Amino acid sequence: MNQVASPRRDPRLTRLRLFVSYQRYAFLMAGAPTAITAAVIVGWPAAWWLWAPAALITLRLYGTAWSIAGRWPRKLRATWLAQRRIEAGRFRPDMVARYCGDPCFRVVAREILIRADVPRRERAALLRRYAAEEAERGHTLLLVDRQDGVLFEIDGGNIRRHDLARDVRAAHATGDLR
Repeated sequence: MNQVASPRRDPRLTRLRLFVSYQRYAFLMAGAPTAITAAVIVGWPAAWWLWAPAALITLRLYGTAWSIAGRWPRKLRATWLAQRRIEAGRFRPDMVARYCGDPCFRVVAREILIRADVPRRERAALLRRYAAEEAERGHTLLLVDRQDGVLFEIDGGNIRRHDLARDVRAAHATGDLR
């Protein structure tokens, strides 16, 4: 198990490795369009009319790369919090499930599971399962029938019906609708 407890005690090489690992999508989102635009300019110097669309696409992807790079502090914080839980013996692998919906944070989930000494095959299976669950959760449809006070929650092949009036009354001790 890694003995890294906080960013203050973390060796510089580990921090650099985490930075490169966590920012690889940002590097890809900035580097690939830059290379493509440069190839268009160098490969077809007479096709100046291609330069502007290529440059606009590149600039658009720079914004995405900047957004991804801005997640670094949250990724690092999630790693340190998980490390503390691991060291305290309070970590469960399902704690990383919420990170698996976003490919940028799935890298964080993988790092946390590595730190928790989860075997490679089990780690890969968990990440696939959690990513599928998060993707399914993203496809949930909510339908509200205000007239009858009913909420229908549809996800996958499951349909759940919630009686809103009863749920609200249950929340209040007197059963009053406030």
